[in-house]
Amino acid sequence: MNSPQSVQEVPGYYGSVKIEETVFQQIWAEQDFFSDSLVTTCGKKIVVVDRGDWNRSEEGPDFRHAKLQIDGKARTGDIEIHFQPSDWKSHGHHIDPNFDRVILQVCIFAGPWKADWNVRLQNGDSAPTLVLLPYLFYGIEEYAEAHALAKLSGKDSHYHTALEKLAKLSSAEISQNILKRWKAKIGFAEVRLSKQPWENVAHQWFLEVLGYRRNRSPMIRIAHQFPWKDWQGGEIHPLEVYKSQHDWKLRGCRPANHPQVRIAQYAQLWRENPDWLDDLQKFSEKLKENCEGFQNNRKKILELENFWKKEILHDVFAKGKANTLWIDFAQPLLSAHFTLNGYELWKNGSSGDSPACYRQWARELGWVEPRGNKIFSNGMVQGILEALSR
Repeated sequence: MNSPQSVQEVPGYYGSVKIEETVFQQIWAEQDFFSDSLVTTCGKKIVVVDRGDWNRSEEGPDFRHAKLQIDGKARTGDIEIHFQPSDWKSHGHHIDPNFDRVILQVCIFAGPWKADWNVRLQNGDSAPTLVLLPYLFYGIEEYAEAHALAKLSGKDSHYHTALEKLAKLSSAEISQNILKRWKAKIGFAEVRLSKQPWENVAHQWFLEVLGYRRNRSPMIRIAHQFPWKDWQGGEIHPLEVYKSQHDWKLRGCRPANHPQVRIAQYAQLWRENPDWLDDLQKFSEKLKENCEGFQNNRKKILELENFWKKEILHDVFAKGKANTLWIDFAQPLLSAHFTLNGYELWKNGSSGDSPACYRQWARELGWVEPRGNKIFSNGMVQGILEALSR
């Protein structure tokens, strides 16, 4: 259960991030990390058979009745989530009998720990510690943002709260928000590119965007389980790929966004343009020409978006999804990889598959007009996202 210190300022890739401990509990609940090679601080291998029941109301550990294999031995018990190992003692768990069934402490950060760190239970037993940070799919900032936006995802109860929050923003603050998000996206791209070959990053990132926020975790696992060369070689059967994951979030999912449909489209892209990754790299030259001294030229923006949709994606994806892939995947990746200054082009581009409420907010605030010069752009979407994620 949440400790009194349920919110902390923690180090992210690009500065401090204020984050709730609930975010890390949700990461464990959704198994939103690479789980095939988990090793504790004392060298024990962990296999998660059942992550346990999330304890949201009672005193005691965060997850009850979990089932693990620890160095090949089956264990059933509780899981406690912390920011760092020292929280175990500072929260008084070492003298609390409610924590006597803990079989694993999961921490995001290592803190000042020793290689043989074990937490001591009140009954004299001990439990190992797993530091989760090296196994996370994304940066801490991205998890924090996803958690914050989930609270304001267009639900009626939050609509006017969000509108009031946005109405307080000055034009300067909006511009700062947009630039901040661009820099963060470039930073995330640079981190990814520093860890894996370009093709692997592109393959993983593309599937991640196809999964949206709800299903990006299973999509990333698919990217690792089914490498890009298998897709290029035509060895992929979309239905088998879809069935390889068992934690899809399908409630409220529109038919066009169903992960099975998106996986089939990704396979179709590889069939129709097996060299699309090479075409994407070549496209960087065309993009570079248009990034230099870019002026907000709507005709040029639409020309580039159309080239992306038709010449690289071969019209496999509808306009809205193609634009989402363009602004959330292709532009940040290419800008980071080829050191392009794509900010103005990205900011003024089309909005992609943004929630309908964002457009309505922009109209109510006078940021955009039903007809006229104030176009609903990607920059507006990014400004709204940044404001709501705080």
